[in-house]
Amino acid sequence: MSFRKFLLLILLLLAARFVPAQVPHYALPAPETPVALLPDGAHPYLVTQQGVWECQGHRLRLRYRSPLPLTAALLAGPDELWLGTTQGPRRLSLRSGQAQPLPAAPAAPVTALLRDAAGHLWLGLAGHGAYEVAGDSLVMRLRIPGISAGLATADGAVWLGTNLGLHRYQAGQWTRYNEEGVANHEIPDNLVEKLLPDGAGRVWVVMSEAICLLDTNPAPAAGASPDELPTARFVGQPGNAVRSVTYAPGQGWVLATDLGLLLLPGRQPQAEPAGFTATTATDEIVPQRLLRPLPTGPGPHPALVQRDPRGRLWLASEAGLTVWPARTLRQLAAAPAPAAGISAR
Repeated sequence: MSFRKFLLLILLLLAARFVPAQVPHYALPAPETPVALLPDGAHPYLVTQQGVWECQGHRLRLRYRSPLPLTAALLAGPDELWLGTTQGPRRLSLRSGQAQPLPAAPAAPVTALLRDAAGHLWLGLAGHGAYEVAGDSLVMRLRIPGISAGLATADGAVWLGTNLGLHRYQAGQWTRYNEEGVANHEIPDNLVEKLLPDGAGRVWVVMSEAICLLDTNPAPAAGASPDELPTARFVGQPGNAVRSVTYAPGQGWVLATDLGLLLLPGRQPQAEPAGFTATTATDEIVPQRLLRPLPTGPGPHPALVQRDPRGRLWLASEAGLTVWPARTLRQLAAAPAPAAGISAR
């Protein structure tokens, strides 16, 4: 190789470090509210309140238009999805494009849709409670009408958010976390609105007046107490809704909020995020910490964010899907911090 070619190669490699990575965008033809992001399969899907879209090439292809508003979605197989609607669950075959109801399920809004570690499907139905699906039948698991959210964790537990606190089902036993601290399991607020997994073993419990972090990793952080949960009163400012969260190794937690996309720095997923204090006291004052706003360009703020196994960051908004290569987040996280930040308290 000649010296001129060698020098040119070096210049190209150096320049590549400062050229923004290409950011693919899949546009929706009209604004639709995102409900679920399913990027882990061979064919990534965006589920909105109106239908199911598949990423194909450089565009979104409509696979199913729902006659009912959709509230939740779950992959059931290579060509099947479970869908939550305002009138009960539906099983969608992507081959036929037909969605069949579960005959045993009441025609009520689906507020939780999950599959536990054993592969069993769970449903949360507004006004009824939480059920486990057994074939064509439903088995009542929690008789609380105000089910608001649900998820399953790798340790075999099922977590359900309700208007009477947080409930965990594991090894056939229920444990309740609430404001009154039954059996020393206390959270600051009984009104659990959302349960958000961060992909690193933490569950963000979003309540009406606080946010708690549950560590479901087999080996919790040293010195952590299961009865003292890292807590913040709000992220950014009071009333700022946290809609989705994911952890990016080496950078921290990326949050989709009403204020936009925010980065909460944290190089180790086992460490407490900045601005959160391990406490059960509802009057604890958490010191202000710096949050990094992440630019997403013009258009609506992302409502859903998820990191896939390749390290890419998927952002879903009413305008469609944007996919950040891992390099993009690293570049933004390494950029100089703004002079004034946003507080987490």
